Amino acid sequence: MKKIVTLFTALTLISAAIFAQPIGDNPDDPFERDKFEQEKLTTKVIVPENQHCTDKNASIKIEYQPIYDEVRIYYETLYVTYDKGEAMNSVMAVLQDFQKEYKYYSYRYLKDDKEKYFKDERGQRRAQYSSYLKFSR
Repeated sequence: MKKIVTLFTALTLISAAIFAQPIGDNPDDPFERDKFEQEKLTTKVIVPENQHCTDKNASIKIEYQPIYDEVRIYYETLYVTYDKGEAMNSVMAVLQDFQKEYKYYSYRYLKDDKEKYFKDERGQRRAQYSSYLKFSR
């Protein structure tokens, strides 16, 4: 009976060692593990070339988390020139460009869109429109 248990345990350990998946080229290297963890938590900040904005003061910024396929997109302009319809159209156009560039086929909203009004460091009143989305491949 002891021989059967020992044989079964040995076969289980051998099969686990054979089918183990390394993280990188060298799984014993702690720096590769740290690199994988950092890439997992990395957020890329993207400023699109074509922002599709008619407002000269507006700017769009994308925060992209590739491991989760999540995007936060921000449209920011002066409070005086802010138009919610124009902001929504610009954001949707930039999202379509982003979708084509990164080869996603659809997206869904994780939270409702938000509008925020604040003063910047120069004391100017500004408006920010933001969306939080999840893309699908």
